[in-house]
Amino acid sequence: MGRIKRIVGHPAVRLGYFGLLLAAGGYYLYRWGDRLPDLLGRVQPLWAVAALMVTVAAAFLYSLIQYRIYRRLDAPVTYRLTFRIVTISQLGKYLPGKVMFAGNFYLLSRAAGIGNAQIGAAFVISQAMWMLTASLCALPVLSLLNPTLRYLVVLLPLPLLLLLYPRFLRRLLQLGQRLVGQRQAEPTLLSGLEPLFYLQIATMYLLNWSLAGLATWFSLRAFGPVGRDMFPLALASVALGTVAGFVALFAPVGLGIREGVGAVVLAPALGPEAALLALLLLRGITVIVDLGTALASMATGSGR
Repeated sequence: MGRIKRIVGHPAVRLGYFGLLLAAGGYYLYRWGDRLPDLLGRVQPLWAVAALMVTVAAAFLYSLIQYRIYRRLDAPVTYRLTFRIVTISQLGKYLPGKVMFAGNFYLLSRAAGIGNAQIGAAFVISQAMWMLTASLCALPVLSLLNPTLRYLVVLLPLPLLLLLYPRFLRRLLQLGQRLVGQRQAEPTLLSGLEPLFYLQIATMYLLNWSLAGLATWFSLRAFGPVGRDMFPLALASVALGTVAGFVALFAPVGLGIREGVGAVVLAPALGPEAALLALLLLRGITVIVDLGTALASMATGSGR
């Protein structure tokens, strides 16, 4: 992990990545320069506001999911405190490597009095379910992906399901605690992780992804008429793009990756211009929501 952190945080890597973004931005400005005012003039503010409101709702639901996981693990948290942990942790994704995302989550959870085993279990469960449900949302576009990505989407759920298996998860937590010289996880910590609990969390995550897909559809609608039949593509594009951006450690908050993957999915049906502009609009909305919710949670205190 330390080696990966040094690589993705190296100035040459960051400079090269941002150089590629600038080059891509310059290319599209050159290609669309004479049409950009017309394209921006087509934005319908009401649809952009709708995308913003749906993204805010998704942020609150995401925190509720983390709260449900923590409560099932008997962590001493309130929803307000969980919202603070989650929203401030999200800001860590804006740095290369995403290391500060996990670091913020751990430090803020420890400051709230949550044990190491509970933090580790909650983080693994949350991320595994997040990626697992994203794979389900990507199924409508399997035929549009190249064979490598297609097999990845199909096979990814298998190791994620293994991570969620209580016996394997318990051993993983015990191994992690031994590595840091701490006592092993309590045997009863994971006793409440029955299939019904996982089904409830999966349902909530699918609803969360559906809100993200709806925000994407609204962003597309802001640039012109879009049929309801485009919703599955919008959902798949944001699910695939967001996970790809998270896995790409060199890209802060998946900048450029989410838009690129999303445009690949949406362009055949909408054209590259509308797809990319809508995804850039969605990116701006996401940044506003991430910063706004984090500042709001910090302004309102610890929530104890």
